[in-house]
Amino acid sequence: MKHAALAAAASFIALGLAAPAFAGNLTVGAASTFDLGTGSLALGCADLAVTGTLTAGTVGFSAARDVAINPGGTVNGNSALLSLSGNWDNAGSFNAGTSTVQMLDGCALFSGVVVGNTSFANLSINTTTAKLVSFTAGSTQTVTGLLSLLGSVGNLLQIRSTVNGSAAFMNATGTSSASYVNVQDNNALPGNDILLPPNSVKGSNTPGWLQGIVVPMLGPLAMGVLALLLLVSGQHWLQRSTRADSSL
Repeated sequence: MKHAALAAAASFIALGLAAPAFAGNLTVGAASTFDLGTGSLALGCADLAVTGTLTAGTVGFSAARDVAINPGGTVNGNSALLSLSGNWDNAGSFNAGTSTVQMLDGCALFSGVVVGNTSFANLSINTTTAKLVSFTAGSTQTVTGLLSLLGSVGNLLQIRSTVNGSAAFMNATGTSSASYVNVQDNNALPGNDILLPPNSVKGSNTPGWLQGIVVPMLGPLAMGVLALLLLVSGQHWLQRSTRADSSL
């Protein structure tokens, strides 16, 4: 059984093709099912609310504004790409499969909030506008596959908690990639360490996030000088050690 709103939305879906953008919001009502199969859905910055069951199929949806999985609602990610620009609010059930949830710039939004506890297969957050993504304080996001966090030069991706000084938790049990990120009040200790390169900022209350260091590239002359200094230092230490032994 499909909710009446789905019948109207279904006209925007062409199997195997990207659906055109449309205005308004899409709701999967209680006791309703919506299966994208091999089709795709371009939401055109509409909100998606699921109280019934949405099965994303092999392609998924794009250009969502806010995505809400309401109590009693279920989203089956399958192998799809689920793309949004606003809030991800999970108060129901998300079965990740091998899907990727992707948070991007768009819909005239410069921030988003991740609400509730979700286990993602893959989570990708990208920005070129210094997007602020806040995670509910005390919540845990688990990423079993790839966690990808990417800002840009002069526009760092900002990772925060919804409560200043109170951490959210990032449980990255798979692999992670981070670049041009500014993180604060996020605890990565439940999972694997997340390495921040020198182009990123490790703020306060961020255990499990490791800041990399810059290793300078030395030319041949500098390498020669360094080798000479190490040699002289070693000889000096050896002489001191020999004198100490002879005095015994």
